[in-house]
Amino acid sequence: MHIQESGKSRRRAVRPGRVMAGVVGLALLAGCGDGEERFVSAPETTLGSDIQGELTTASPVNLNNGTRYSAHWLCAGSPAGEGQSYALEASFAAELSAFDAQGRWLGSARGGAEAGPLTLLAAPADDACTLVVVNGHGHGAFGPYRLTAEPIGIRDELVPGRALTGRLEEGGAEYPIRLDGPALLTLSLSGVEDLGLQLEGNGVSQSAHACAAGELRLEAYLEAGDYRVRLRPEHAPAVGGEASCPGRVLATGEAYRLLAERRDLDDGWRNGGPLRDGDRVSGTLEGAAPNAYSLHLDRPSEIGLSLRSQAFDTVLRVIGEGADIANDDDGNGTDSRLDTVLMAGDYRVEVDRYGDGGGDYALELTRRDFDGEFRNEGALALGESLRGQLTGLGENRYRLAIDEPVEARLALDSRDFDPVLRLHGNGLDLSDDDGGGERNALITTILQPGQYVLEAQSYSGSGIYRLRAEGEAFEGRTSDGGEVRPGETVYGNLGGDSLTYELVIGEARSVVVEATSAAVDTMLRLSGPGVDAQNDDAGDLGLGSRISQRLEPGTYRVEVDSFSSGTGMVRLEIGG
Repeated sequence: MHIQESGKSRRRAVRPGRVMAGVVGLALLAGCGDGEERFVSAPETTLGSDIQGELTTASPVNLNNGTRYSAHWLCAGSPAGEGQSYALEASFAAELSAFDAQGRWLGSARGGAEAGPLTLLAAPADDACTLVVVNGHGHGAFGPYRLTAEPIGIRDELVPGRALTGRLEEGGAEYPIRLDGPALLTLSLSGVEDLGLQLEGNGVSQSAHACAAGELRLEAYLEAGDYRVRLRPEHAPAVGGEASCPGRVLATGEAYRLLAERRDLDDGWRNGGPLRDGDRVSGTLEGAAPNAYSLHLDRPSEIGLSLRSQAFDTVLRVIGEGADIANDDDGNGTDSRLDTVLMAGDYRVEVDRYGDGGGDYALELTRRDFDGEFRNEGALALGESLRGQLTGLGENRYRLAIDEPVEARLALDSRDFDPVLRLHGNGLDLSDDDGGGERNALITTILQPGQYVLEAQSYSGSGIYRLRAEGEAFEGRTSDGGEVRPGETVYGNLGGDSLTYELVIGEARSVVVEATSAAVDTMLRLSGPGVDAQNDDAGDLGLGSRISQRLEPGTYRVEVDSFSSGTGMVRLEIGG
């Protein structure tokens, strides 16, 4: 331990005098030290000796909290000033308090309603005596107790998992601590009230918060490296309104206990901190705000994030470097998953819920180097498929040249965002949001020779997409009505009225009738001998329609209309 010295004598703030009800008016009693007077009579023991006793119905009342108590005078022995750590064990929920010889309250340790060990750190000055008081927590607490002594071991190094005890000197103290890998570090300081705790090093500077009088806590997610834990007098923070801790350590004579605990980040329970490849962590989602984790990437990476919970409907989101990617349901119930490519940089991974609720969840991360490429602009030919990345800063544009009339199928798919596809040029302007099923976009149309622009856009979010341009020589026909037969594809222009066709069936057979459009939300009806079937949206066709039916020989009526009175080109295909 490194102690900072000063030429000036150190002056400590004195705790306010506190003499408990029932003690006022007691005559001061002579003590064993020269000139020392005591405010209450009790058995005397020497620092370093064990203490034992029992609370009974005959025990006196009201020295501390209004319940039965048992007291002992604890006096410095030989060698003078050597500190001791006392562990209080009792069969009942206990409280531990201390007073000086004049009856001034020095502090207390309260374990609450649960029975459990309390600790007294005693380091009195030469010939000084301290009154140690054991109370029950509540009026029905009785039974034997024991205070077991152990010398305070002074160490210079802070080792995770091993409590360090010391006595506060002028200027405070400083302890080094080294982490050989990323970890969650928790620091707990108990004892002296007017004391602050600071963690510094490796780009980190973080102060502890007070969760009770004389109790400081600090939690930090740290990379491997060397750090310093600094204790400084007169800078203790105020106890926060929402913070609380049991306060199971009572210190006298400027003694304190410092405990460092570390936990690796790849496993375990944590609601934040950095994520690394292979991490499998659990957390608890509480309150209105999402839990946030940090993700740093040194190079372009293929990322897999999985979020599972049996307690709530999960939502997973990644934000940073121009990306805003979210997933609600991955097709497996209410769990979420993101498989995407992220560029080098820093990201925020949020764990949230859809609607109300919260609870426990499991989050997993996998990463591998991305060795592909993105094409976010340029020329696109029919028959090509490419990967691109939309960053949310606008649309990505591609040039499409057509030499002869073609039946084109243009698809934009993404698991990261809700894609929108727009095609314009040569007198044409079409767009689609969900025509490709799920949230994907699809445009099917007849393209005449000319130059076109294809835009990859987003309805919400950003991320990775795949764009496919398929086309073949147009061998169908355009017609707004008339006769159609199985195996035919017809394009019609839907205006103010519905498109009506006659389907002639020569022999009994099963047929599949589909109506799709990049311009309108189609509605399809098939009627005839013994048949009257309708469909609005087929799940895998987005806003397209499909009817599957076995038909007997005869003539049937096929009607194509718009759900919202829209107009535009419609593709009608008779399969089977």
